[in-house]
Amino acid sequence: HQLRTPVAAIRAQAELALEDDAAHLPQRLDRLLRRTRSLGDLLDQMLSRALVIHRTDNAPPEPVDLRDIALLVVEQRDHELLAPGVEVELVIGEAPVIVRADEISLCEAVKNMLGNALRHGTAPVRIGVSRAGTSCEIWVEDAGQGPPPDMLERIGGRFERSAASRGNSAGLGLSIVRSVAEAFGGSLMMGTGPEGFRVTL
Repeated sequence: HQLRTPVAAIRAQAELALEDDAAHLPQRLDRLLRRTRSLGDLLDQMLSRALVIHRTDNAPPEPVDLRDIALLVVEQRDHELLAPGVEVELVIGEAPVIVRADEISLCEAVKNMLGNALRHGTAPVRIGVSRAGTSCEIWVEDAGQGPPPDMLERIGGRFERSAASRGNSAGLGLSIVRSVAEAFGGSLMMGTGPEGFRVTL
């Protein structure tokens, strides 16, 4: 059901491009390209969610240094495809920040956090690791104000299904982050501070 609507829209745009006169072709192709990209984003999110569900059900928690997760996500340089030219700053300290979790699931969660910041936030974007009391945190922050408060309450929870049906990867991506947090005894926090909008796992 989550894929039928965007696939039907792509088919309709392709059929219109074939039937329309040549003058409208560039506009039709532009719409077709945007729909295809949106569907690609949605498929990436759905595959990511399926991987996380499998890993959190089957992979036993092991000690993981959150600094390694942040470094790995930045070094994979996926952000260069999502937002060419946008630098991602890495903010990690010298001391290990160890949690018991699954490394692959954590990487998927942080990739989704970073992807949302790049797609919907404002540069510059930072990814960091820190401690807050007894909590270990990995976070992504952009310079924007974040979504409106009413949307903030829905993102990552029941918003997931309606987001996916509209091809909106933000709600689906943050639901992945929430799933990883809950699987390993953590939590997801979102809010605006002096440096911008921050999502924290």
